Amino acid sequence: MYEILLFFSFVESVIGATLTSAATMCFRKPVKKRITAGLTVMFLGIISLCGVIFTRGIHAADSVAIFIILVLILAWFLICSADTFFVSVFNFLTCINIYIAISYISSMLSVHEGGVGYVTEYNIARTIIYGATIPLLFKFVRPHFRRLVDSLDKEWHAATLVPLLFLILQIVLLYYPVPYFFWERKNWNQIVIVIVYMLFLAVYYLLYIQASDIVEKYALENRNLLMVQQDKLWESELARQKAAVAMASQQLHDMHHHNAVIMKMLQTGDTDDLKTYMKSFDAALDAYNGDSFCSNPIANSIFNLYAYRASVKGINILFHVSVPENIGIDNIDLTCVLGNALENALEGCLRVKGKDEKKIIVTTKFIDNRLRVQVENTCRTDIVFDGEFPVTQKQCGGTGTKSIYYIAERYDGTAGFSVMDGKFITQIVLNARQMVSQ
Repeated sequence: MYEILLFFSFVESVIGATLTSAATMCFRKPVKKRITAGLTVMFLGIISLCGVIFTRGIHAADSVAIFIILVLILAWFLICSADTFFVSVFNFLTCINIYIAISYISSMLSVHEGGVGYVTEYNIARTIIYGATIPLLFKFVRPHFRRLVDSLDKEWHAATLVPLLFLILQIVLLYYPVPYFFWERKNWNQIVIVIVYMLFLAVYYLLYIQASDIVEKYALENRNLLMVQQDKLWESELARQKAAVAMASQQLHDMHHHNAVIMKMLQTGDTDDLKTYMKSFDAALDAYNGDSFCSNPIANSIFNLYAYRASVKGINILFHVSVPENIGIDNIDLTCVLGNALENALEGCLRVKGKDEKKIIVTTKFIDNRLRVQVENTCRTDIVFDGEFPVTQKQCGGTGTKSIYYIAERYDGTAGFSVMDGKFITQIVLNARQMVSQ
């Protein structure tokens, strides 16, 4: 019975450490095949451990169990993790730290000092701790951790030192000169370990605070860029409005001249010249008047800007839009969402080679205090996705789609990107932050 319980303890270690890492890991594509391969390797490792137990005995297996567990967790990361090297190292070392800490705490919670009673209590305590820790990691830690992964880059090089140093400290305190499971119940090292764990949590929290400050700095810089972009849109809209007012004033001033010319042509019966004159007059009006796509000035300015850019590039762009003036969405956030979506669509069309039609269709609706945006554009067929986001095809790119996603998150909405029948589709839903009258 003792041998069976100890074997299940080894299996529990592998499963617990695997689920702990999976709670914050970004999986490689295809996810199902990667997970299947990782679980297969773990199954083979457990079989190997069984072989050692039956051939050499439980005490021989005990000496190699930690090594086998570490190898299996490392293999799991190598097979499944899609994160960069230093992020994976940070995650791996943290996972090992959590595994050692849970094992130690479970041992200290066991009342019996050995035998079947000890292993039973140890397994039960560890199962309860894992059962509480893993959901907390997935629900509360994962969103913040993934946000840091998406925002930070070289900062992870230094961040890996934190779990590495703590791992060394745990090994020294818990295993040298005597492993903790041989300690007497009253041991000063237990107090030291508690202090170290509290320090460990404090350091991780400070690390998170510092990393969040860096992310906020990047976000502030991005927001400033968006404000500059919005100012340019406002200047463009103001210039368009001034041109329209000036044109209207000029038309009012010159209207009697136009009427005199028209009356003269009607009296002389020059209908052909009259038609030519009216066409040139309409063309002059169209040259000074921009399109009015919707009543929201920010959205209207953005639509006008990208309609002009698309026409210059020879891209056919169609708008089916209805955005009221008051939609309960911050102007900078609206600029970011619409600007990035249309900019990505424009760039996607420009990457299409040959004489294929380049087309963008923009659809926006504001219904039930939700802004729904869909931007559909022709695209190349070799677009690859990394998780929920398309892999960027330009250097230092990829921030646009993530900015859209994070803004949608802030407004309790959704953002999705997909490719279908040679078209890239961006779909966004933003919930108004305050109720607005329709």
